[in-house]
Amino acid sequence: MTYCQKCDSIPETAPKEGQLFLWPPVAHITGKILAAAKSINLPVEKTASIATLTINYSRPGFRNLIDAISKDLLPEEMHETKALIMPPNQSPEIDNIARITNMNAIRAAINSEWLGDLLRDNRLNSAFQPIFQVNDVTTPFGHECLLRGVALDGSEISPGQLFDAAHSATLLLQLDRAARAANVRNARKAGVKGNLFINFTPSSIYDPDFCLRSTIDVIEECELDRSSIIFEVIETEKIRSTVHLGHILRSYRDSGFRVALDDIGSGYSTLNMLPDLRPDIIKIDRELIDHVDHDSYKQAIVSKLIDLAKQLGIEVIAEGIERQEELEFLIEHKVDYVQGFLLGRPAPTPFMSATD
Repeated sequence: MTYCQKCDSIPETAPKEGQLFLWPPVAHITGKILAAAKSINLPVEKTASIATLTINYSRPGFRNLIDAISKDLLPEEMHETKALIMPPNQSPEIDNIARITNMNAIRAAINSEWLGDLLRDNRLNSAFQPIFQVNDVTTPFGHECLLRGVALDGSEISPGQLFDAAHSATLLLQLDRAARAANVRNARKAGVKGNLFINFTPSSIYDPDFCLRSTIDVIEECELDRSSIIFEVIETEKIRSTVHLGHILRSYRDSGFRVALDDIGSGYSTLNMLPDLRPDIIKIDRELIDHVDHDSYKQAIVSKLIDLAKQLGIEVIAEGIERQEELEFLIEHKVDYVQGFLLGRPAPTPFMSATD
């Protein structure tokens, strides 16, 4: 079932046959575009004022057209040249204004077309990194689900590559939704027990009552206990609207889930969020954990964050632990949970204790 038309559909970058409408800001850019189209033998229709250029194309020649134009235009000129892709024999109307973009965005979308194919084929795997209670680093408290893409040749695509492409191709909503569903299904298939941390980016969610419904359906399909699911906000330090995020977190809580914020301590703004968002769990930024045993400034910040969270009734995870000395400092300062390569690396199967 489709709940959110924008999240649940994966648009094509351009139809197989279509028209590229261009609005260059100045005459010399118009000249460059005309020369580029001529170099690959594509005619250009011009309005009387030469304010609008129209180029008919056929795939796969569309990439050649974009490459030809990009070759001679400066990045700033690409950005300032407005563009719109339309089906054959259709002229732009007022309803199409919202789709007008620029040449930089179209080039980025063309270069990221592989992502749309990956999402349509559902080529998404997961790795699972264990999270432990600080006083028991043998039996996981839970696992964080970490997304991995699969290329056509079977090689792995990192989450950084996936999300960079999604930003370029304006497919962030679709990727984030697909990632949530894939992580839940992959965890169920891998036999992950206990608490499950599912990452999401708030900017990918317009209306949680609709955008999150499909994820909840997958959780129900996999017969997972809602109380064992923790939705973790990634890129917390980049949040622009605390009000919007608060609406999302309340929707999750009202549905029986818990919520976590990552990268706490990476900026003053993340601390400002706590009174409004009131998460169940926070993750201390890994940069603060790195060599915390050697750095008095980090020690002061980390210890105060732990104390503050305890006063607020919030549980704390320290992530990025790679050295025994870091773990010992966190044990001494009574952090709740720990995560990092020292304790367990991401793997396609859940962490197995010695007694399993």
